[in-house]
This record gives sequence, C-alpha cells and structure tokens, in this order.
Amino acid sequence: VGVGPGKVCITKLKTGFGTGGWQLSALKWCARVATKPIIADGGIRSHGDIAKSIRFGASMVMIGSLFAGHEESPGKTVEVEGEMFKEYYGSASDFNKGEYKHVEGKRILEPIKGKLANTLIEMEQDVQSSISYAGGKKLMDIRKVNYVILGGDNAGEHLLM
Repeated sequence: VGVGPGKVCITKLKTGFGTGGWQLSALKWCARVATKPIIADGGIRSHGDIAKSIRFGASMVMIGSLFAGHEESPGKTVEVEGEMFKEYYGSASDFNKGEYKHVEGKRILEPIKGKLANTLIEMEQDVQSSISYAGGKKLMDIRKVNYVILGGDNAGEHLLM
C-alpha cells in the first residue's frame, strides 16, 4: 500500500495520484479487507513509523530513505563543501533509468550515516521498545494498542483513529 510518499518519489506531483505524506489511513482501510500480507510502501521516515505501520495492519514495511546514505548503500559518494553525502534516487528517476521518460522520481544527496549494521541494531531496539510500550512481548502485540499519537504533517489526518 503506497503511491507517492517516498522521499525521492514525485508521482503525486507528476500524475496527481498518490499522496505526498505517509499513507496510514490507506493502510488501515486496506488491512480491514486484505486477504494477503500488506507491505507499507513509502513515507517511513523514522523507526516509530515502522511500529505505527504494523499497528495499522502492515505485515512488513518497505524502507528506502532510512537505509540511504550508509557506507554500504548504492550510489556514489559525493563531497559538498567539505561534507560527505551519498546519492539516493528513485527507481523511476531519469538518473536511474538513464533517460527522461515517464519520470516519477528524483535524485537527492543523503548525509553519510556510517555502517548499516549500526542503524539496523538501533531500528531493532526501537521497535522492541515500541512493543514494550504496547504492553507486549511480540511484534504483533503492537496491534492491540487502540491509540497512536501523531504530530507534524500527519496529525490532522489521523488524530481520531
């Protein structure tokens, strides 16, 4: 579930379809009728978003920008004004395709974040904390929580869920 909310996705701007923000509402409604596992795709900007996606029905999440910028991440390493960055670009970008045709992605520079293993450990620990705050011991215990507090751009859309 997800069209357009990825950090390097410009589908909404180019086509008028999708959303510029995280699609928690769409995830919730799809999960109510789904007969197959659901992948929450796009808009995952923090480790807490993983837990919220699971809470509202995702079986798994697709992550791009949280993994971009690591030493092991694809893309060239670029120096800008003495700071190191990694290229990160959408699969539908002209940069990835090699031509400007049906472009729905862009290229950005992500600050170097070090080793991916360190981020994965932190991500695991944060999700484990989410499970604990939900009063559980297993990942699916997150689904038993009947509230989620959101702030920022998504607050108005999800306050009453």
